[in-house]
Amino acid sequence: MPSLKQITTKIKSVRSTRRIMGAMKLIAAVRLQKAQAALMAYRPYSDAYRDVVLNVAALSESEDHPLLRVPEEKTNLHVLFFTSDRGLCGSFNSALIRNMQHYVEEQKEVFGNIKLSFVGRRGRDYFSKNGVATGKYYTGVNEKNSRKFSEELAVALTEEFRAGESDEIMLAYNHFVSAISQKMTFERLLPLSSQETEDGGAESSSDYIFEPEKEQIIGSILPKYVQVRIERAMNESLTSEHAARMTAMENATSNADEVIAKLTLLFNKTRQAIITTELMDIVNGTEAQRKGGNE
Repeated sequence: MPSLKQITTKIKSVRSTRRIMGAMKLIAAVRLQKAQAALMAYRPYSDAYRDVVLNVAALSESEDHPLLRVPEEKTNLHVLFFTSDRGLCGSFNSALIRNMQHYVEEQKEVFGNIKLSFVGRRGRDYFSKNGVATGKYYTGVNEKNSRKFSEELAVALTEEFRAGESDEIMLAYNHFVSAISQKMTFERLLPLSSQETEDGGAESSSDYIFEPEKEQIIGSILPKYVQVRIERAMNESLTSEHAARMTAMENATSNADEVIAKLTLLFNKTRQAIITTELMDIVNGTEAQRKGGNE
């Protein structure tokens, strides 16, 4: 049985850890609130932009712009994979990595070459050690600099697709559903398809009057579309990360409370046992003295 000092030291250690977990939970909750508000404001814009681009793509030919190119053969697949830089967010990264592994195995039957690029350190650290071809990776992404990173990534990916180095470019990220639910999403970024929407339904084309020339408008909105979708994926991933971290810290705090309660009970039982033992010693000693005196 541990001593009272050992139990007391353990209780102090758990209480200290609980305070840290509680503080991290509050920080994550504040960040989640801000990120969620920004995401909800950005979603209508990105969805509307996507609808316009898909409709315009349906009215255009592949010769109108390089980003409308539809490869005859699928040889090279490039996946931009979003994870977090830090841990302490529950199963956020492990679930993403596990699903990505399954996806890579499935796509090996379709594509000859698969390359992964990363936003976030955790995904890159895992796949760089598992024989998967890795491209660029970006760390330190947050709500303040997501626009800058998305613009940089959009330029790099569009140039790669123009040059024919990739036949298909996918985004893999956690779609934010609620504070306790996130869903991993695989979204095709390029080539553009007018037949697919985010929920898998068909997108109806509308008639457009182009002013100025059609080619000039297409050349302007298509690269911007790539940047908008990447920024949307970043915001979804960041919001999901904050939600996962808040939930993980809340669970850790609850677990710490349970451990403290059990240790406190053990402390009381141990102290009671020590007191009982001491009383028994006193009683036995007194009884021994009484018997010795009578003799």
